[in-house]
Amino acid sequence: MALMAATVPRAYAQVPQTLSYQGKIKVNGNDFNGAGQFKFALVNAAGSQSYWSNDGVTVNGTEPVTAVAVPVQAGLYTVLLGDATLPNMAALPAGVFKNGEMRLRVWFNDGTNGWQRMSPDQRVAAVGYALMAETVPDGSLTSAKLADGAVTSSKIAAGAVTATALAPQAVVTSLNEAGFNALPSGTTLISKDSNSASLINAGYTSVGNINAGDSWTAITGGAARDRATAVWTGTEMMVWGDSGGGWRYNPTTNTWKAMNTVNQPAPRNDALAVWTGTEMIVWGGVTDLAYQNTGGRYNPTTDTWSTVGTANAPSARYRASAVWTGNAMIVWGGVDGTAALGDGAAFYPETGIWATISKVSAPSARQLHTAVWSGAEMIVWGGVNTTALSGQTAYADGARYNPATNIWTGMAASNTNPRFFHTAVWTGSEMMVWGGQSKDPAGPTGAEFILFNSGSRYNAAGNTWTAMSVSDAVPARMRHTAVWSGNEMIVWGGYTSPYNPAVYTSTGGRYSPGANSWTAAGLTGVPAARAMQNAVWSGSEMIIWGGTSGSELNTGGRYRPGQTLYLYQRP
Repeated sequence: MALMAATVPRAYAQVPQTLSYQGKIKVNGNDFNGAGQFKFALVNAAGSQSYWSNDGVTVNGTEPVTAVAVPVQAGLYTVLLGDATLPNMAALPAGVFKNGEMRLRVWFNDGTNGWQRMSPDQRVAAVGYALMAETVPDGSLTSAKLADGAVTSSKIAAGAVTATALAPQAVVTSLNEAGFNALPSGTTLISKDSNSASLINAGYTSVGNINAGDSWTAITGGAARDRATAVWTGTEMMVWGDSGGGWRYNPTTNTWKAMNTVNQPAPRNDALAVWTGTEMIVWGGVTDLAYQNTGGRYNPTTDTWSTVGTANAPSARYRASAVWTGNAMIVWGGVDGTAALGDGAAFYPETGIWATISKVSAPSARQLHTAVWSGAEMIVWGGVNTTALSGQTAYADGARYNPATNIWTGMAASNTNPRFFHTAVWTGSEMMVWGGQSKDPAGPTGAEFILFNSGSRYNAAGNTWTAMSVSDAVPARMRHTAVWSGNEMIVWGGYTSPYNPAVYTSTGGRYSPGANSWTAAGLTGVPAARAMQNAVWSGSEMIIWGGTSGSELNTGGRYRPGQTLYLYQRP
């Protein structure tokens, strides 16, 4: 079969999210008539990477799986690439035209001779990049491009300047310049400072605080799962495990993309994962009681997997911990189905080598503990000492491991309850542990577990613990999630009763170490109650996805915290 095609890719001035493509088909020298089957992909100049394909899945310039039916008359045809109303045609994102030297690759099937790729790939000319005109790229509209006086009060929409858009202390500073004392008695002012010296010195008294403007945005998509792992890349949340394949979620476009499954590790539950800055490394986990000591490295730029070697790797395990140090993934502890483990190793992706870490002065063997990276040390805390959770001993101790010296250092005795299934975050100067469960020796068999709504802060520099306030704290829970926003720990979801029957929650709260206080998270638009979900902090939002409410979920939400504003009143 001989194929000939003349193509003219172009876009329209009003920037619909489609790209017009026309051509002519001849089969054995004759104009084709009928329903032609086409497959399309936008690829790089070498044809080795797909930027888009009509099935929305294929990569590396390979042929899409599904086809688009296009009518052909006297050999002539036309189709709108990205027209999602057509069966098997994926939407065409405007961002695809950020890629330079892009070409259109086409496959055709006349129904008789099978699939053939049309040659050559057609170069997309500059007019195609008009799709970028729909939005102004981030950072392109600078102050230098605005005329003096261009932004006037008449051009600012009502309500556009919110509290979150104001510089810290902007209003207070303005009032300070005008003189606080000029305001009448009873005046109430709002500040972002929980201990505003300027207001207190002016005679104002702190009278409380308010939570201003938090919000939830719903998320759907991906494949339902509840024992997956997730990382934040800087632009995407990547979720992998608990079933075959993984997903990438982009909050800017609110879209999901399936991860390539070629060469991925065997599917598993409860794998460990870290983000290196260029790759997601996953390791360990369990599948049908088969414990794993294998893993993989996923590069989102190339959408490809490479293996993690097993030479000198830790023994197979799950419910372990992992941190990324900047050049190595350190794995420690966990359980192998027979016993809890008290060893670990560091994987260096640059060399592909595992290095066993010292066990001298390491914590006792345990699982379901937490670990954070302080910038110089891995800090391990809490957990439980047995494979079965009944008859267990929970821990309230830990240790710090320095990979530069291969030395463990003990931690001061904590001032909080032993626990597991808790969470831990690193604030930049402290590790904060919160929530979780332990065994109540006085409790009846089958209901002997108790949950906590308490926690403590560990200062690594001073080797000291400080109890966290429980006033206004969210209800006790376990198997919840926690993220650090830069100034607050945000806790959400989990079980508020783990057994007979399980009770899930959709509540959450924000803990400020500066004020040692809690603020409830808003419930408007909150996702359904769940436990065992994944959570990441994007830099401005907490992204929650998946989990279980008795069955696996493929829903979630993006939580944007409002500011905690402090009220001061003039006597």
